[in-house]
Amino acid sequence: MTGNQLETGMRSILIVLSGLFGLTLPVQAGETPWQEHLDMLQTRLVTTSADMTNSDGKPLLAWEAKLAPGWKTYWRSPGEAGLPVRLSQDAAEIDILFPVPERFELFGLETYGYSHTVLLPFRPHSTNEAGITVSASFMVCKDICVPFDATYNLPASALGADFSPHDIRVDAWMKKVPEREGDAGAGLVIDSVRVTGPVGRQHVVVDARADAMLTAPDMLAEVNDMVHFGAPRIKITGDGRSARFVLSAMTGKKPMDLRGKQIRLTFIDGQGNAIERMLDLPAK
Repeated sequence: MTGNQLETGMRSILIVLSGLFGLTLPVQAGETPWQEHLDMLQTRLVTTSADMTNSDGKPLLAWEAKLAPGWKTYWRSPGEAGLPVRLSQDAAEIDILFPVPERFELFGLETYGYSHTVLLPFRPHSTNEAGITVSASFMVCKDICVPFDATYNLPASALGADFSPHDIRVDAWMKKVPEREGDAGAGLVIDSVRVTGPVGRQHVVVDARADAMLTAPDMLAEVNDMVHFGAPRIKITGDGRSARFVLSAMTGKKPMDLRGKQIRLTFIDGQGNAIERMLDLPAK
């Protein structure tokens, strides 16, 4: 048996033993200790192996949360209540690769976020010989809403290791992240977007299509923190691969004209595929 074969065999044994007996893998397993937050949730950072490092040399990490029953945390646009999860490094905000969220109702308000367990993938701004420090702020809600702050430290030895037991889990959550402009597109296309109705009672109408049949499609819309869109009215047309989404805009006490604004749309086909697109709403 070669040295590489022996090393691979030992890794496999460690993974099996850790699952059976709860053994702690060595530091290159790439995870910070769990942090407890008032019995509402636990959080930590996990790393992936060098195989998931991008062409810029940035490793793929994830913020992981295990929420107690009934507790929720939030997407980048939480809806009518809540605050989004935010990560930062050296006071600079990190771009989180947010997976498609769930829809919730909280105190009669519509919100978007995650329950049970969630991994939010991201890439740090930089790494150095001392490792990295990542700060997080997040809110959880159940009968009450509670904000938290946390700090996590990862040693350099945990970054870009040859092996991480978290690769499969992080990759599964990466598959839930909508494809952005320039990605393959997941067979989904947004054909048009327009604004109808008078200011204060405006709707955004989106026509979209897919390569396959649409099953339980959905559309999430974001303009800015002052605008909220509820669940869309959906009409599936043609051969079941096209749909029209009508999203009602709620802009609070001071009506806002959406025409000419930029909108971020997340189109979900109901079969595990989603895309995210930034579009300009027509000015007229």
